[in-house]
Amino acid sequence: MASHCPHCKDRNLHPSRIETDLPALSCDGCGGSLLSLVAYRHWRENQPEQAQHTAESAVLDEVQDTSVALCCPKCRHFMTKFRVSADARNQIDLCVHCDEAWLDRGEWQLLDSLALAGRLTQVFTQPWQNRVRSTEAERRAEQLWSERLGTDYARAQELREWLRGNAQAREILAYVNQVRDEIPR
Repeated sequence: MASHCPHCKDRNLHPSRIETDLPALSCDGCGGSLLSLVAYRHWRENQPEQAQHTAESAVLDEVQDTSVALCCPKCRHFMTKFRVSADARNQIDLCVHCDEAWLDRGEWQLLDSLALAGRLTQVFTQPWQNRVRSTEAERRAEQLWSERLGTDYARAQELREWLRGNAQAREILAYVNQVRDEIPR
C-alpha cells in the first residue's frame, strides 16, 4: 500500500534519497520527505566525521515549513512538531509511534547549514527543545531592554559585561543601587 504525502494528502510518496545512502520517501508535489529515524541512525553511524556542509543561500530561500498539524502517512497519528533552533522558525514533524520524521522542502539543507544534519535525533529531545525556548526568551528579554533603554542600551550592555568579570560586582551594584533612592520620581 502506498503512503500518501501528509502535506498534499492526495499524492503518493515514492522512494528517494536525501543523501547518498540515506533513503526516504518523497513527494513530487510539495518536495517534502518522510525519513525513517532507523534509516537515519544507520546512515549516521556509517558517516565519517567530516566538516559540515553549508547549503547555498539560494537553496535556503526555498525552505518551507508546514504550520498545520500533519498526520503520519504510515499510522495516521498526529505528528509532533519540534523546533530546530532559535535561529530558524522551522519545525520538524515527528511521528513518535513510527519513529518517522517529515522534512518539508529544503529542511534537510537547512539542517545541514545549521550543522544539524548529523544531530537530527537530538532535536527531538526535551533538553534541546528547552534550550531553544530559553534562547528565544533571552532574546525577547534583550529586545525589551533595548526598546526600554533606547540609546543607553549599548552602554548598559558594556556595564553588564564589565560587572560579569568583576570580583566586586555585588559591592559595586550595592553602591550604584544607592543612586536609585536619590533619583526623583
